[in-house]
Amino acid sequence: MRLRSVAAVALLAAVLGLLAWPQVLDLQRGPVAAQAVSFRGATAVAAVGGAVVLSALGHLTRRFRRLAGALALVLVAYAVAVTGVLLARGIGAPDLPRSGEFDLTVLSWNTLGDSVPADAIARAASSEEADVIALPETTRDRARAVAALLAEDGRRYRVFSRDQQPGIPARSTSLLVARGLGGYREVDDGDTTGVPTVVVEPSAGQNGPRIAAVHTTAPYAIDPDVWRADLAWVAGRCDGRNVVLAGDFNATLDHFDGLGTGGGQLGACRDGALATRNAAVGTWPTSLPPLVGTPIDHVLATPNWRFTGFRVLGDEDSAGSDHRPVLARLAPAG
Repeated sequence: MRLRSVAAVALLAAVLGLLAWPQVLDLQRGPVAAQAVSFRGATAVAAVGGAVVLSALGHLTRRFRRLAGALALVLVAYAVAVTGVLLARGIGAPDLPRSGEFDLTVLSWNTLGDSVPADAIARAASSEEADVIALPETTRDRARAVAALLAEDGRRYRVFSRDQQPGIPARSTSLLVARGLGGYREVDDGDTTGVPTVVVEPSAGQNGPRIAAVHTTAPYAIDPDVWRADLAWVAGRCDGRNVVLAGDFNATLDHFDGLGTGGGQLGACRDGALATRNAAVGTWPTSLPPLVGTPIDHVLATPNWRFTGFRVLGDEDSAGSDHRPVLARLAPAG
C-alpha cells in the first residue's frame, strides 16, 4: 500500500482504539468522546456494516482492494473489542430472587415529563414490591397520584419532589420511600444543573440508607462541562457508609471511570447492573433494541449492600417514556 493508504489505516485504527477504550487517555468524559462511547452496541453494529461495505467495494474495484481490506479488518477488530467489553459487563441476567425480610427493592424510571400514566408506574412498583421509587421527570402531583394508587393496595409511601422550573414536568424529579423503611427527611445538599436530584436521609434515630433520586443534565454540548460537573457532584453524594443512588445519570460505566474508587463505581457506590451482569443492556431509547441502546439508568449502592438481582424492564416500552425502567434488589452485605 502507498504511504497515504498506510496513514489512513493507522489513523482509523488510532481513532477506533480510543473510541473502544477512551479511558487510556482519560477522554471518557471529554469533548466528542463522551457522546461517542455512549452507544457501544450501536457502534459495533455500524463497524461491522462498514466492514461489509468496504469488502464489497474492494471486490468491485481492484485498485481499492488492498486498502478496503485493511480498513475492513480494522473495523472488524474494533467491533470484536467492543463486543468483548459488552460481554464482560453482561448482556442480561435478569432473574430476581424473592425479596427477603431485610432486602431493599429499588425501581427507577425516567417518565419523560409525566408521559407515563400513574397507574403504569404504580403497577410496576406494586408487582415488584418496590421500597424506593426514583422518578426523574415526574412532577409532585403525578408522584402523589402514584402514592395514592399504591396506598389502595396497602403500600404507603412518603413523597419527596423537587422542580427547577414550575410548569415544565421534565425539570422535576420525585422520590417515593416506603414508610416501612422508617422516617425520612429531604436534605438540602446542593443540586444537579437544569434537572433536579432529590436527596433524603433517615430522620433522627432511624437507621436506613441515605437515598438520592438522580437526574443529571445530558452531555449534549460538544464539550459537556456542565454534565461533568453534575457527575462529580453526584459522586460526592456517595461519600458515606450507607447510600443508595438511583435514576437517570445520562452516563454509562465508561463515564464513571475516574470518579470512584474502582471500575464501575461512582464515589463509593457500586453499580448494580455491573454486579449482576446486566450492564450492557440499554435503557435509552426505547426505540432501539436493548443491546443497541445505551445503559444510562442505574441503581448504585455502597458496599454495605449486596446486589442480588437487577432487571431492565423491557416490557414497559409502550408505557409512554423513552427510557426503560430498571429494578434492583439489594440485601445487607455480611
